[in-house]
Amino acid sequence: MKVKLENSIARLEVNTNGAYIDNFEVKGNPIFFPKVMVKIGEQLKIRGGMHICAPNFGLDNTLKSLPSHGFGRDLLWEVLEQREDFIKLSLDGVDTYKEVRFIVSYKLDGPNLLLNLEIENNSNEEKLIAPGFHPYFYADHRPVTINDKNIDKADLPKSIYERGQNQKFTINSNDVEILGLKNINRYVFWSDFKGDYICIEPTYNGNAFEDEKKEIYQLKSKEIFEMACEIKVHF
Repeated sequence: MKVKLENSIARLEVNTNGAYIDNFEVKGNPIFFPKVMVKIGEQLKIRGGMHICAPNFGLDNTLKSLPSHGFGRDLLWEVLEQREDFIKLSLDGVDTYKEVRFIVSYKLDGPNLLLNLEIENNSNEEKLIAPGFHPYFYADHRPVTINDKNIDKADLPKSIYERGQNQKFTINSNDVEILGLKNINRYVFWSDFKGDYICIEPTYNGNAFEDEKKEIYQLKSKEIFEMACEIKVHF
């Protein structure tokens, strides 16, 4: 099911399948590259919009049981609350995470977008998590500037990692900031150039599940982990 959110200047389309954001635009200008299917090799894969990476961002070389970027983007979420400019969705985990609940909310605030993810461990044992948000920002052939530095696009397919709570960048003459509000400490910059997009991804410890040097969060029994950020669009 697709749900449209809007205010006087911004629009958002949310898909309950995967809790995807299919489109995000401000004043008619696309901020996210619209979600599409692209052929990569012999497979069709989703690119564009934004999805949750939960319980893990990246490959799982730790438990060796989770799909890349987690199962959250592959399952149907339930709408808990909806208003004109706000939606909250929930998902019960599967397999070893079946007693873990995921709640995500999206809110438009003028031209800005607030993202919030809660992970609640209702089991009697610790669960490993390292989630992230995975937005595809619309980017054409023009240079991309991140934190006042030009990015070498040739490095993006291998991913660029940077520590920090906030990021500011210019894409297609749009000045954008991502403000990390809770448990955002590492950003990943990536693109496979299968469309006009660059992913600037706020995460908790990036690809911690595939890199033993990065710390995976140990979510205690009955504990709630919260991750939040704000995407601010300046015109």
